[in-house]
Amino acid sequence: MLANWIHIVIVHVTVLGTPWLAYRTIIQRKLPLNSTSWKFNYSATILLGIVAAIAYFTGPESSDYIKQVLTDFPQDHVEDHAFWGRVGFVIQVIAGLVGIMGWASILQEEAPDRRTTVVLITLLIINTLILLYTAHLGGYIRRMDLM
Repeated sequence: MLANWIHIVIVHVTVLGTPWLAYRTIIQRKLPLNSTSWKFNYSATILLGIVAAIAYFTGPESSDYIKQVLTDFPQDHVEDHAFWGRVGFVIQVIAGLVGIMGWASILQEEAPDRRTTVVLITLLIINTLILLYTAHLGGYIRRMDLM
């Protein structure tokens, strides 16, 4: 049960944090990439990658708990949710690695390459859509009556 609650709570951090971070990076794309704002963005990207990992790895235990609680377990929805969750997790980790690249440049007293902005914005926008769809599928697992 604890893993279920951790999964449900922590996944909302990623689902809400990713579009927020995408918005921040779009708005701040013209700022110098070694500014305080971008240091925050790089840190938030790394943190969201870690949070996505926690959400992903608590998913199977959450699924096991839901199987015990629900009388009509929607296996096909769980599998779809797990697949898109895995895709979102991988993209979020790649975005986190871009954040590490940004910090590595800053720590070497270099300005990060401008192309990292485009890569990061692209990854965050794509992942926003994937995470929203994954959350939508997750909602159907609990609320089959909404279908």
